[in-house]
Amino acid sequence: MTPAYAPLIQQMMLEFQNQRLEAAERIALSILRVNSKDLLALQVQGLCLAMQGRTEESIEPFAKAATLDSKNPELLTNLAKAQHQTGRYGDAVQTFEKLNRLTPNQPQVLTDMGTSYAKLRQYDRSKAVYEKAISLDPNYFLVWSNRGNLYSDQGYPVEAIACFERALELNPDYAEAWTNYGNALFDLGRFDQACEAHDQALARDPNYAEALFNKANSLTELKHGDLARVSYSKAFELRPKIPFLIGQLLNSLATVCNWEGNEKLLSEALQAVAENKPAVPPFVLLQTPASLALQKQAAQIYIRERVPYVNESIFQSVKKATDQKIRIGYFSSDFKEHPVGIIMENLIRLHDRSRFEIYGYFLNKKSDDALEGRLRQSFDRAYELFGLHDQDAQQLVIEHGLDIAIDLNGHTAGARTGIFARKVAPLQINYLGYAGTSGANFYDYLITDQVAVPQVDATHYTEKLAYMPNSFFPADTLVQLEDFGSMPSRDGQGLPKEGFVFACFNNSYKITSQIFSQWMQLLKHVDNSVLWLSMPSELAIQNLRENARKLGIDPARLIFASRVPSRRDHLSRLRLADLFLDTPYFNAHTTAADALWAGVPVLTQIGETFAARVAASQLSALGMPELIVNTPEEYFAKALELATQPQLLAELRAKQSSNRLTAPLFNTKQYVMDLEGLFCGMLQQKS
Repeated sequence: MTPAYAPLIQQMMLEFQNQRLEAAERIALSILRVNSKDLLALQVQGLCLAMQGRTEESIEPFAKAATLDSKNPELLTNLAKAQHQTGRYGDAVQTFEKLNRLTPNQPQVLTDMGTSYAKLRQYDRSKAVYEKAISLDPNYFLVWSNRGNLYSDQGYPVEAIACFERALELNPDYAEAWTNYGNALFDLGRFDQACEAHDQALARDPNYAEALFNKANSLTELKHGDLARVSYSKAFELRPKIPFLIGQLLNSLATVCNWEGNEKLLSEALQAVAENKPAVPPFVLLQTPASLALQKQAAQIYIRERVPYVNESIFQSVKKATDQKIRIGYFSSDFKEHPVGIIMENLIRLHDRSRFEIYGYFLNKKSDDALEGRLRQSFDRAYELFGLHDQDAQQLVIEHGLDIAIDLNGHTAGARTGIFARKVAPLQINYLGYAGTSGANFYDYLITDQVAVPQVDATHYTEKLAYMPNSFFPADTLVQLEDFGSMPSRDGQGLPKEGFVFACFNNSYKITSQIFSQWMQLLKHVDNSVLWLSMPSELAIQNLRENARKLGIDPARLIFASRVPSRRDHLSRLRLADLFLDTPYFNAHTTAADALWAGVPVLTQIGETFAARVAASQLSALGMPELIVNTPEEYFAKALELATQPQLLAELRAKQSSNRLTAPLFNTKQYVMDLEGLFCGMLQQKS
């Protein structure tokens, strides 16, 4: 029997077929007010909502229609896809299972079901479903592509690449397979090839936001920051909610000191983190005013989104015979010419080999630089884990019988958090490389000190806090003071022959518009003074000089230090600076220790977060608390006082020079003994 509202149905279908979705939806709602069970109106309403990007809203009409007609494959398909797209993967799996029972052995259905299982991290079920689909249709390109994604998610890039290549052989125009292929190449450190793969995706779809984002990540690794920023920006214009995109865009802008309009972007990013969305990588958040609570949340989100496997079932206790050496494994992608590699060299050498065996696990592709070679020789045993799957790495490390595994990366580039998620030692420690919480439950301790992380802040860390008696930071003293050589000339470093030299050798992304404005005010108040900065990219230099000009400062008063051939040369030239000015949100770490070792006072404004208290930790251990201030006003006043009162500065430098020889900060032997005592205490508690 024809319903009384049949003309409305005809009009609805005409509007829908002509893509006039709002009108079609409006008519569908009118029909449903007359008959809430009209299947066609429910389906059209759901489709209109989904096609307008309102997928969450589409689930209700699709679900109602599927309940009314539970044997309609089209209705079940629409519902399952909407559930998957909105992250309701458990519901999607159940709907796909119903669909599979209704229309068994359909490769498309099995492929979609396998993808939902993969999102639930039920990898074995996902793999089995994909294999079934391949057995039914070995030439179905989509199942090969999705199987490649499954391997990538599990950390098998080589296997993933084989799947993507098969998918692209079957359908070379499938842009998604190209960009996922690029991501697998990225995981193997093949960044040039990754860029080429993303370009193939973009050749097929120039507005493919994910490909632009993925390409930008590869360009960043290739040190093509300017090109990366362009790709991040375009991706953000097209699809701003790509996981972690807004954070990477912020970082790319901060790296070139492009601060214009960033306040709105930063506000959006911090709000997204507060709403538990994957918006900002934890490391990027350190350079912002984000609170400890937000930093913890960002780290937990990152672990949730990016670490595919957690194992809590092994290594419940430690039992060591008294005559057995304690085995410590240090894991890092930075055992090379890098601040972490530099400060670890002396520490590794000074470990008491009568009590400890020291293992080094190299996570990076070989760089073959001199420091990397020396570090390999310093460890009792050294192993390459680059390119090794997390599971294989875990098995290898477990065979070594470590008592303590130490992650020196945290949330920095090259981290292998997945290895630690699988557990490789009874005690796992977050140390040194990342000044913040991991956000994970598989690290037992974070090594810090009472200045860097006061006990009152313990709730903002997922690890237990292990306190060093002085600074947690192992300042490097391998280049002895007597080895610095003669003072280089100012002229040779591009500095004026006269005038006060303010300096900051921090990375450019740590410089904010607020601190830069304060520095420019100092230059205004101190005649003939200059600001000596580490050499960033050419674009960052242009932006800094332009910002100086806007603030009424001659851009020529910004001097950029070029690279010098050796660490000895760098430490020696640092002595030309009169005062090192720290950055507030993300302090100087190794650069602060270097300046202090070279005899240059470091002025820091202590903050609320770990990253904002590192310089204060070092100054406290050096016995120089007068260089720690609490507010921007105090920071400016102290810097101005030291720059305009030569006698006061001379007295401060004399005190610092004396303290270098007696204070704990530069007593590396005692530092290592304290660290070893901490390790033994941890093991005792674990046994």
